[in-house]
Amino acid sequence: MGIVLVTGATGFIGGRVASRLTDRGESVRAIVRRASDGLAQLGIDQRDGGLEGLDDAAFDGVDRVVHVAASFDGDLATARAVNRDATRRLVELAVTHRVTRLVHVSTTAVYDQARLGDVVIDESAPLRTAESLPSATGNAPPTYGVTKAEGESAVEEGRRHGLSAAIVRPPAVLGAGPTSTWGTRVPRNLLAGHGFARHPDSTYAWVHVDDLAEATLAAMDVDGDTTVNVVAGHETVGAYLRRVVDALPRPVTIPEVTDAPWRGSYTTDRLRDDLGLTPRFGFAEAMDEIAAWWQQDGMNATEG
Repeated sequence: MGIVLVTGATGFIGGRVASRLTDRGESVRAIVRRASDGLAQLGIDQRDGGLEGLDDAAFDGVDRVVHVAASFDGDLATARAVNRDATRRLVELAVTHRVTRLVHVSTTAVYDQARLGDVVIDESAPLRTAESLPSATGNAPPTYGVTKAEGESAVEEGRRHGLSAAIVRPPAVLGAGPTSTWGTRVPRNLLAGHGFARHPDSTYAWVHVDDLAEATLAAMDVDGDTTVNVVAGHETVGAYLRRVVDALPRPVTIPEVTDAPWRGSYTTDRLRDDLGLTPRFGFAEAMDEIAAWWQQDGMNATEG
């Protein structure tokens, strides 16, 4: 087997994916902005330059690609530079170098929830466009969902040119760690008094990072093009916030939100049928992990 090229390997999700790959004996190459001691300890080949520096040399010996890197920037042009343009360049290089499989880690934020309403969303549902920005709903910046949908279009174009590709769409990714959005960054924002602009009765779909990593590797191993919602379950925003508030080292106030809640959900049939997986982690278990991390290490996450 050849090399697996991983983008975003220094991040929360990409790091788990890269570690899982090395655990099973794969040769891994990571595209990074800054070298990581953790990746070096795993024996991972690190190539500097980030996504903007992708070139033919990065694909030397590569036969599979896992694309995790993404931008959460609220500026549309900045988010597009990574989520759309860099993805397009990555796909073009994958086609040119005839990689055998590409897995694109996308997000359920690509769905146009405001347009769809309170329905059960499957993988064929309409995706967000730039025109949907003013009415966008969801946990992430609206630019994230729009530009990740545009990145998926680049993957679809690669499929039309013979690229074998899987797209996995996770919702909120739970788990402990300093770069975890839902385990660290959102709680840290709450401690800073920034609030949370979602109605507590809105649906909170989630998956644990280890289940997502397992699904990503499974998507790399199966044959054929597929797009899969990688969702472990559905709670409410209020249920998530209550667990976070209980875990934090000092009291926080959650401002009242008056917008209408979104009470839709996501199908998970393809996760079972296409990837053969049932998530192992429950919501309480995932939140217990986050709470334990805050008790041990979380105060360090509030510094700076």
